[in-house]
Amino acid sequence: MSGGRGDSLVKFARALYPYERRSLLTLARCACVGGLCVASPVLADSDRPDLENGSGDDPTKPLGKIELLDRYTEAPGPGVEEGTTKRVETNTPFARIDAPVRLAPQWELNFRTEIPMVWTNGVTPENPTGATVSGFGNVLTQAWIVHDFDQRWAVALGGQLIAPTSTNGVASDAWEQVTGFVVRAMLPEISPGSYFAPQVRYGIDFEGNDDGRMLRQLRIAPTLNINLPHNLFFTLYPSPDIRLNYGTPAWNQTGRLFVPLNFMIGWKPTEHTVISAEFGIPIIKDFPVYTFKTQLRVGYLF
Repeated sequence: MSGGRGDSLVKFARALYPYERRSLLTLARCACVGGLCVASPVLADSDRPDLENGSGDDPTKPLGKIELLDRYTEAPGPGVEEGTTKRVETNTPFARIDAPVRLAPQWELNFRTEIPMVWTNGVTPENPTGATVSGFGNVLTQAWIVHDFDQRWAVALGGQLIAPTSTNGVASDAWEQVTGFVVRAMLPEISPGSYFAPQVRYGIDFEGNDDGRMLRQLRIAPTLNINLPHNLFFTLYPSPDIRLNYGTPAWNQTGRLFVPLNFMIGWKPTEHTVISAEFGIPIIKDFPVYTFKTQLRVGYLF
């Protein structure tokens, strides 16, 4: 077990490679330019009370934000030799920009864009030797419509469109569409800003995928966020990583279900800044989405 923990720390440290830091600086420039373009509609709400107890993660309480993130995953994949398996490592630094627009006192629309870079060593037709290659990733755009019933209850419905903008074969060449629904209940009995927000998403792809793969995935996140003293917070299942695969089987898939232990620890050093680290460790991996995941984040809220 001690060796496993040591390996995990090594994996965690890989996010700090110098060339990845350079990519994050490039993404930071893109995020700043894009953020200035989208921030003007929401800067008028920069003194909104949600900032005090919110980290910007509750989809039913969207905040304007510019974030830099770095996601690292490991997953099984085909090896160079036929019939063999290798550990595929993927590092994805990306910029995320959110821009909410208040439509009415109880209605809000939130737009999101994610701009990624990708480093991966998977064996593909474009990379038959499984060397580490890098390229621009697939750009994500998202829109959510939010309705507040009262101070405790809210719902949100929306979708994502992920465009096949990747280069060098580092990501899928298909379009991906993800629709989702979330119900949120605030939990002031625990602490101000705590909430339970289970969400369900369904992802499909279209066009592309010349090799015949088909994406049909149910994605679930029973998100529970607890705000702690000293501006800390702890979140169970911040990402919809519980999955049921109804599409083309993945490499080494033995069933449809993937259930990880997924959690995030975060800190708001100021009202407008947030820092967090997210981890994912598989519990049931019949459908092997990953064998290890970590995601680091630093963001500015407005």
